[in-house]
Amino acid sequence: MLYGLLTTSGVSFTPAKDIPDLSGKVIFITGGNVGLGKESALQLSAHNPSHIYLSCRNRSKAETAIRDIQSTVPSARITFIQCDLTSLSSVLAAAQEFTRLESRLDILMLNAGIMAVPPATTGDGYEIQFGTNHVGHALLAKLLMPTLLHTAGLPGADVRVVALSSLAHVTAGGIQFAGLKSADGGLATNMTRYGQSKLANILFVRELQRRYGGRGVTAVAVHPGIVRTE
Repeated sequence: MLYGLLTTSGVSFTPAKDIPDLSGKVIFITGGNVGLGKESALQLSAHNPSHIYLSCRNRSKAETAIRDIQSTVPSARITFIQCDLTSLSSVLAAAQEFTRLESRLDILMLNAGIMAVPPATTGDGYEIQFGTNHVGHALLAKLLMPTLLHTAGLPGADVRVVALSSLAHVTAGGIQFAGLKSADGGLATNMTRYGQSKLANILFVRELQRRYGGRGVTAVAVHPGIVRTE
């Protein structure tokens, strides 16, 4: 049943013609060094954004990704910001670095994530998938919200928070709050723990939209489908 859900067809989207002109826009993408994040950075960079900030844990991998993107789009302005989503102090440092460099943020893409990994906890004690996929991103969004709201008040603004979720959220059956600070998250399998983290993404984005949608920040969660990535 889950496989059937995950293979349902979505809407047609052609980046070359469907992404609008992004002149003047500033974009922050987590997990931008590989997979969907890297491809997003590549496709967005072809539409003239002012600057793309690409975050991940590993500087050398990020710099390789930036070179790859700039080999296709030489005009792309991309800067690496180190951010380890398993560490709340690292997330705080990343947000502080970004706000030191920029006064506006038009698109925040919460893309980074891990899937179906063995039981473990983050340095702050959260179940590893919940901590990485949700908690780290939630803190980042909270810290950058003042900049998003500031940007939303500027002329011609179209501010977005985009969270990469998954139809696998249906495997969770809810959030097991009592188990969030344990290695197994209070759930039996790696996939249900992953599903719980993806459900948290959706619920978080719904709350962002409820709180800030009327103030010019549009928040959405998307299921990217099954994609063969690194």
